[in-house]
Amino acid sequence: MALVSPKVERQVIEKSQLTKLYEVMKATMDSKFYGSVEIKFEAGKVTIIRKTESLKI
Repeated sequence: MALVSPKVERQVIEKSQLTKLYEVMKATMDSKFYGSVEIKFEAGKVTIIRKTESLKI
């Protein structure tokens, strides 16, 4: 079993969260989403992404 330093492990986790956040934002933009996006952080990590859609008539 390979040993990974906490610093390296944290960087991998942050990249993973950043990648997921990027994918959510890209999908939101590609779908021509009309509304707002709220991103909540806790201890430096993304915990909640809230999307509120508005309808334009």
